[in-house]
Amino acid sequence: MPPNFRFCPNCGVPLQEQQAFCPMCGAVLGPATGDPTHSSGAGESAGSSESLERTVVSPLPPPAPPSHPPAWSPAPPLNQQPPNSGPQQPAFGRWQPGYTPPPPAPSYGQQRAMPPPQPGSVPPPYARPQRNSSRGVIAGISCGVLLIILLIVIVCGALSVGGYLLLRNLASTGTTTSSSHSSGTSGGTTLHSNTPTSIPTRTFPVNGTVTYSSITITVMSVQLANSFPDDLNATNSAALLRVLLKENNETNDFASYSYHEVARLILPNQTSVAPNALQYGGAPEPSSTRTNWLDFPVPNNVDVSHTLLRLGGPTEASMDIPLQNKPDLTKYDPSTTRPTNAQTTYAGLKWTVTETTVSWSAHGKQADSGKRFLTLSFRVDNPSDQDVGFNADDFMRLQVGSDRLPPTVSTLHMIVKAGTTNQTGDVIFALPEGTTACTVIMMHSDLLPNSQEAQIPLQLSSNKISA
Repeated sequence: MPPNFRFCPNCGVPLQEQQAFCPMCGAVLGPATGDPTHSSGAGESAGSSESLERTVVSPLPPPAPPSHPPAWSPAPPLNQQPPNSGPQQPAFGRWQPGYTPPPPAPSYGQQRAMPPPQPGSVPPPYARPQRNSSRGVIAGISCGVLLIILLIVIVCGALSVGGYLLLRNLASTGTTTSSSHSSGTSGGTTLHSNTPTSIPTRTFPVNGTVTYSSITITVMSVQLANSFPDDLNATNSAALLRVLLKENNETNDFASYSYHEVARLILPNQTSVAPNALQYGGAPEPSSTRTNWLDFPVPNNVDVSHTLLRLGGPTEASMDIPLQNKPDLTKYDPSTTRPTNAQTTYAGLKWTVTETTVSWSAHGKQADSGKRFLTLSFRVDNPSDQDVGFNADDFMRLQVGSDRLPPTVSTLHMIVKAGTTNQTGDVIFALPEGTTACTVIMMHSDLLPNSQEAQIPLQLSSNKISA
């Protein structure tokens, strides 16, 4: 009769009789565990092998692997013969006599090597992959930190805006006073004032008129204030002086100038200040009238009655208008005379000077510094039986001392028909200021028959010298 044997219900390793633990997996074994001859029913005979049922023992969870290698060697595989052990034992025979495997290591505090997992078995909990729980913690911490940073930024921004509005409100209400400064633009002069910055708007009448570049300009009044609603230019001056103008261009000429270049405010200490704002920068169009204003930065304690408006570029004959009520500006008025017997015969025509006008400007242009314009108005008659055409620029000159000056502007170029009388035109010369006598010279011209040189002496006693 073949020897009785049994198997481990957990890993299938052959077991010896009376063995309490499996040498491979350490499972606890009962007296009849793994015995193929053990019957599951009490009424069945021992010889009925077809009705035998193997008692199924629920496998216990394997113990933890040992922390140190065991002192005994595990049994070799079933199909392997130990060296020098004689003939190979059958695959399901008993173990060698006399070999008693040591009891399994206790399950607490020790670990031992685990057998390879069987197909279909569920790995123990410690062998399963654990989910990384630190990722969720880090994500939660990051969200919290971002919320804290966002709150800090919002609070700082609110405090900054509130502080700015508070400071601006304090500055606008004038709770603090400081010395004010205003800048002049001529020569980089800076005006200083330590008086309070708030002053009421005051108006000073002027009503002074001059003719500059053939434009009649009247200074109606001036106003002194901290600022004006229609002046949007920022300035650090203590106050602004606004000069109110009325401009009238009665001619058909276009004047070419810019108030930024030709207008200056002269303060009592002779400081020259350029305008920092204006309504219109240039001259009015021909045959038009308009109002205008110029703003100048000044200290708020300026004595307006001792200031003046100067018109004229650096190379022009300048005109000073005192900013006081009804200033005396007669020296800038044009001076006109009507000479008598101021005539001659030239090229078969009769020439007569009907009027002379000395002025500071003519035909939309201001006279150069130290000069004046002399406008000669002519009447031409042709008593001959031939038409005569000419251009006064070709032969007419103005002799002042030893100089013969050509015309600057002439409207005396025409054809005078035979028997025609009272043909008129103007010829304009620039002469030194203060000239009281001059002579009109008509030179010989090969283009005109009977053009022997002729002269017309003139007296200009009303030509005044500017102060």
